Amino acid sequence: MTKIAARPSLRLRANRGLHFFFSVFLAAGVGMMRATAHETWLLPGGAELEPGRTVEFLMTSGMGFPALGAGIDRSRILDAVLMQGAERQNLVPSNAFKEALELSAVPGPGLACSWVQLRPRILEIPEKDSVEHYLGEIGAGDEVYEIWRSQGEGSLWRESYGKLARNYLVVGERADAGEAGCISERSAARFDILPLSDPTELSSGDALEIQVLFDTKPLAGQAIGFVREGASPEELVRSDAEGRVRLTIRGSGLHMIYATNLRRASRAEDFNWESDFVTLSFNVEDL
Repeated sequence: MTKIAARPSLRLRANRGLHFFFSVFLAAGVGMMRATAHETWLLPGGAELEPGRTVEFLMTSGMGFPALGAGIDRSRILDAVLMQGAERQNLVPSNAFKEALELSAVPGPGLACSWVQLRPRILEIPEKDSVEHYLGEIGAGDEVYEIWRSQGEGSLWRESYGKLARNYLVVGERADAGEAGCISERSAARFDILPLSDPTELSSGDALEIQVLFDTKPLAGQAIGFVREGASPEELVRSDAEGRVRLTIRGSGLHMIYATNLRRASRAEDFNWESDFVTLSFNVEDL
């Protein structure tokens, strides 16, 4: 696993869960750090998650995990899922706010694996210096730089990007977590990241191994980022020949793994680049 250079007040509703959610972020204040440019993540909107009761997830795009940034238009959703074991239910959009899209489900006890996949959108970057900065932030591979620089001055950067946000949490008591069968469930996205063990069981000092997949196959050389709330993002690292990365937990709180797979567009379209962004979030408790 190779390290590479690092990438360079709010209250929506008055229920107890969301009040806790926003209180945590406001308390962090200036401790919020830039994870990267506009990642999109999914987090539960409350601390006390009870089986058989509605859980409200908040999906937001921003530059400082886990602070709320900008909401998501529900029309962009391709797939929104909550799984427990082999049981699958939809995450249903329930409210749209300026800062976040709220999605709801009613889970039973135990580990819940959730994800939301968004439809692609088009990004244009007009200036070469801005493109170079973006490529550095996401840890783009040498082949991307070579293609871009070979195009010369005045080249248009027009990129189609899709997003996938994952979340893992336990509903009810830890003793009810049971089989972690949903851990290995892949989404329909071409680019995906899967934990190889239950991230909700981790404590500070533990290691989490993940695997990066592209078209269901392990992807080597992918840049991976990792950030904990209130801390600076760690240096980007690259996946090994089996698409695996081992990450060390260095404290409690909310954590996010993130990555962007960027490639030249595979066929003639109204864009010349395409990408997929993935985030994977979970909470590490003080034990």
